[in-house]
Amino acid sequence: MSHTEHTITQVERLKRPRGYSAVYVDGELVLEAPTRIVAGLGLWTGRVMCVEELRRALRTGREEDALALALKALAACERTETELRRQLARREFPQPIVATVLDRLREKGLIDDHRYAREYVRTQGARRGLGPGALRARLVQLGVAPSPVDEALVEEMSEESQKALAEAAARKRLRQLRRLTAEEARSRVYAFLLRRGFDGEIAVEVLEGLKESE
Repeated sequence: MSHTEHTITQVERLKRPRGYSAVYVDGELVLEAPTRIVAGLGLWTGRVMCVEELRRALRTGREEDALALALKALAACERTETELRRQLARREFPQPIVATVLDRLREKGLIDDHRYAREYVRTQGARRGLGPGALRARLVQLGVAPSPVDEALVEEMSEESQKALAEAAARKRLRQLRRLTAEEARSRVYAFLLRRGFDGEIAVEVLEGLKESE
């Protein structure tokens, strides 16, 4: 693109990805983006554009394409910033465009790692019987920073709720270990609770409480 002006020599609708068009400038493929974005940018065959105008159009096209993909991912389920960053990177979007798209999503409140962490702790803790340690590890794997994770655990995982989750998980595990002696079963359940992310003190307290209720 070293010349003063460039000509769009072809705009071709693609079979895959569906709903995308390819834009060729001076015979060279320069952009693949959703057809609606290509049309919205006024990129049609035969159009002559100066260098700066073309560069702006191509950047806008790539940015809108990245935004569309991010919104599609968010429509399926809430994502962390890191998850979206990784998805867009796999599609080979330049880092500046990825950063811009994430900024736009953040400004609209469509991504919020603090909100994500709170919801994850609230739902996954109850659904899977996980304690703080396991929840923290999983959130870190998803790319959530330590600060939102810590805040979510403080807000959503009180000591009483931890005990309730641990007790429910312990009762379920004990039913699966009926053939063992009481001592063997409690030993295994203690190790099980630690693996589920509960600390040792809570595991001991829960097992003592269950022993007393027998």
